[in-house]
Amino acid sequence: MKKTYVYMILYCIAISCIKDKTTTPQPPIVTQEEVTTPTVTIPEPEPEPEEIKEEVKPAPKVTKPPVKTKKEIYAPLIFNVQLGIHPKQKNWVLFKHGTYIIFPNQTTEADAKRTAIALLQSYNGTTVNTRKSQLAKGWIASTTKGIYNYIDRKKMGRGVPEENAIEQKAIENINRDKKELEIVHINRPK
Repeated sequence: MKKTYVYMILYCIAISCIKDKTTTPQPPIVTQEEVTTPTVTIPEPEPEPEEIKEEVKPAPKVTKPPVKTKKEIYAPLIFNVQLGIHPKQKNWVLFKHGTYIIFPNQTTEADAKRTAIALLQSYNGTTVNTRKSQLAKGWIASTTKGIYNYIDRKKMGRGVPEENAIEQKAIENINRDKKELEIVHINRPK
């Protein structure tokens, strides 16, 4: 049995060697008719897209409007209030909403400012007397405590306002100035 086994192994090795034997392949036989040269078309490269060069424009210069000072912002109010005050009275303090207080010419600026604020803070009246300004386009309201308010014609809308509407506007302006206490101009004798 050992012999048979050995013969069988030798037989398998022989068969496997035959199968592993490499043979060179024979080129196929080509007839004249079959020979054609293939035409290969190489596509032309697509032209590269042209770079679009944008002109870089300098950024426009941003000019800020000039900053107005308080005096420039309130110049019309100052002018109209000044028209309503007698020229001999040159010492007065003006608040943001047209409320002003007149002082004797000898009063110092610090005293005028301090007294104007104190007087305005103590105001709690609800009545004013109004009269049409002779030179300015508006009305002047006055209280019994020496507090005045200029009411501009433009602030009252169109048409002729009634007397009580002017008085209410004056009281409203005085109360707003009492609340905010923002002085926009102190006039002094020169």
